[in-house]
Amino acid sequence: MEKGKNSNKTADKTDYPESFGRFIGTSSAMLDIYKKIENIAPTDTPVFITGESGTGKEVTAQALHYYSDRREKPFIAVNCATFSGSLVDSAIFGHVKGAFTGADQNRAGAIEQAEGGTLFLDEICEMPLETQAKLLRFTQDLTYQKLGSDVLRKADIRIICATNCNPAECIKDKHFREDLYYRLNVFPITMPPLRNRGEDVIDLAYFYLEKYAAQIKSPVTDFSQHALHLFCLYDWPGNIRELQNLIRQLVATTKQPIITEATLPDPIQKCAFHKKEKAADGMAHISMPLWKIEKRAIEQAITLCGGNIPKAAGMLDISPSTIYRKIQSWQDK
Repeated sequence: MEKGKNSNKTADKTDYPESFGRFIGTSSAMLDIYKKIENIAPTDTPVFITGESGTGKEVTAQALHYYSDRREKPFIAVNCATFSGSLVDSAIFGHVKGAFTGADQNRAGAIEQAEGGTLFLDEICEMPLETQAKLLRFTQDLTYQKLGSDVLRKADIRIICATNCNPAECIKDKHFREDLYYRLNVFPITMPPLRNRGEDVIDLAYFYLEKYAAQIKSPVTDFSQHALHLFCLYDWPGNIRELQNLIRQLVATTKQPIITEATLPDPIQKCAFHKKEKAADGMAHISMPLWKIEKRAIEQAITLCGGNIPKAAGMLDISPSTIYRKIQSWQDK
């Protein structure tokens, strides 16, 4: 993948180039991801990828495939959230003609299509429970049957799953099978949100700027320093996908060579102000002498203990004499 314009940071890149697979970024969070991919990719170990929407879970799955011995074989992705009932069964396992109404011909499912390669099941927690049961059986020995067929088939594939949900919550709510989760979650990878990737956002912004400007022959070539500063301050709830869509929009609508802060959406323009407000609120809680903070903590402990100073001292892990001495010192102030 093409590198960003701001790719001259001093991060430790001894083991990895600035572009690893289709990723862009040299933050410590991403270097950790690269290391995990490098370690687990050559194996057939199932990988379970979690992370917010737009953090690059499918790109991670593709990198695992690319750096594996299966790279010359297919990488087949199935978004489980787009199917329901027998449709997802058919999409994954395939079907034979006449298996259900509308099945007018045989169909190869994703497992058959991925033979020798990698099957990526995205939004796995959205898979119907009946299909989860079939997938559980498949993971035991990699054998399966097409819908409407009695023929037992053997597959040679690697399974990678992903979700933007909290698997533990899905299991608790009975939306996801716990036994399937433990079968698939052999090697977990959690993708960091863009807000935790530091100046990677700048490299990504330049990459998309160059990409989309070239596509439409836009005059835009750069960002103002203030705009870049706001990119680093903004939380990016939509992560990389939000950044990508924003840059595409700005390139299409900006008529000047430089994208400035004035052209950015209000939430991004205002993020610096909100960050300062939060910092000021945080300082308000500690903008008092240390003895007052200590006094408040001791008084609260004494109140919680019903006025019993030895008990309060035990709660605070200090001696009762310390509390008596502190009380005397406060009276002298």
